[in-house]
Amino acid sequence: MPSSPPDDARRIFTGIGDTYEKAGALLSFGQDARWRARLVESVQAAPGDVVLDVATGTGLVARAVSERYGCQVVGLDRSSDMLSAAAERDGHISLVRGRAESLPFPDESFDHLTFTYLMRYVNDPAATMRELARVVRPGGRIAALDFGVPSNPILRMLWRIYASIGLPLIGRAISREWAGVGGFLRGSIERFNAAHSQHALESLWREAGLVEVAVTRLSFGAGVVMTARRADATETLSSRRGPPGLGRLGRRPIARGPSVASAPAGAAFYALAPGSWRDYWTLLHPPYTAWHLSYVLLGAALAPMPDPPIVAGALVAFFLAVGVAAHSFDELQGRPLGTRIPTSVLVALGSLGLIGAIALGIVAAAMLGPWFLVLVVIGAALVVSYGLEMPIVHSDVGFAIAWGGFPVVASAVANGAPLVATAAAAIGASLLSLAQRRLSTPVRRVRRKAEEVSGSVRYRDGTVEQIDAERLISAPESALRLIWLAIAAISIGTLLARWTSG
Repeated sequence: MPSSPPDDARRIFTGIGDTYEKAGALLSFGQDARWRARLVESVQAAPGDVVLDVATGTGLVARAVSERYGCQVVGLDRSSDMLSAAAERDGHISLVRGRAESLPFPDESFDHLTFTYLMRYVNDPAATMRELARVVRPGGRIAALDFGVPSNPILRMLWRIYASIGLPLIGRAISREWAGVGGFLRGSIERFNAAHSQHALESLWREAGLVEVAVTRLSFGAGVVMTARRADATETLSSRRGPPGLGRLGRRPIARGPSVASAPAGAAFYALAPGSWRDYWTLLHPPYTAWHLSYVLLGAALAPMPDPPIVAGALVAFFLAVGVAAHSFDELQGRPLGTRIPTSVLVALGSLGLIGAIALGIVAAAMLGPWFLVLVVIGAALVVSYGLEMPIVHSDVGFAIAWGGFPVVASAVANGAPLVATAAAAIGASLLSLAQRRLSTPVRRVRRKAEEVSGSVRYRDGTVEQIDAERLISAPESALRLIWLAIAAISIGTLLARWTSG
């Protein structure tokens, strides 16, 4: 007779408390931390609030909520092994052993509630949702994180390959217990998602008396964050008559953060108006793509006799990898560029771009030697990591090394450049890309997230200069316009000088 979900939970979470956090980060390639951060961000607690974290495990979310909001947090879990690990990591979190299906707390005991990876391990998700909502005060928020399955057929196939082969293999490398976890997860995730569609889960939340149900899919749908607010009596009655929402009730939501309007500034200097072929131009980031391709030329120019076919192949490979694949995968993560390119097209562009770049790398390895495959693998990993927004590449330093130093190294090595010169140029390119990041990040933040920009500068001579979004953006963006042209001109000129002098 097959085991029930609670039996599964008891079995697989025994003996892994000490390694749970590191193993989770490794198995998810760092995405688990990103998903949990989004979950914590959605709680919107106040310093005086009390938050219940159900299925707390080793207390990752509980600690993050406490640290971010300065509020009191209670962690609940059915596993004594997990609670012991949580107690060792933070003594400030109150820990309770119990089950989500029958919480040992009175009605409306908590201001907010969070839970992670829970519903696959309960027999009755609907009843469990009602029980979770019971202990939250009206107006309090409930936020949850769980695994999902990518909806795109290509990504779903890749997900299944990793879940079937990668998870068990990596788990076995960690410990015998984690080998069992890795082998268990794919079937558990797919069975639950097959039995409970996203629409059905949202219905369960609404039937439990929750309103403003929102769903955020992360990492191409592999992680799903759901948030909602517990309705008051009036809203509960209204929700029974039709789709829930506050618009018809004329009430302001409780515990919501400030709304974010579009920034009072235009699009990026390289972006065109949305729609049609213009979206593809914007997707390519032409100035920034040219900037990073210039590093390929710079690396080649370090060699005594750069090989034109090798240089041309490297340019095309990096164009496909960075200009097409990385930018396409990045646009899948929340549409930061605001394009209207269909998701299926973005997936196809990203996949074909990456495959094309790898194919050119293999051709280069056939000419240069098998050792070059190491650089091909590193390059492919950088593109995928960037698309998944892994901190190792999405941080300022990671970005600088990946898109600044690596193109120089790959091109220089392929053309036989001296080691010391290659290292110096790679460091210089990384620093230049770091400067690019430091200039572009504040501009991007103001453009995409600022609701209002106001202020002034008073000079010693008594004159006053007003500050607005356009003034805040114009100086760094003007510098970016000039720098990409400068590095392109320098790289082209240096390579031409090398060829003509030879």
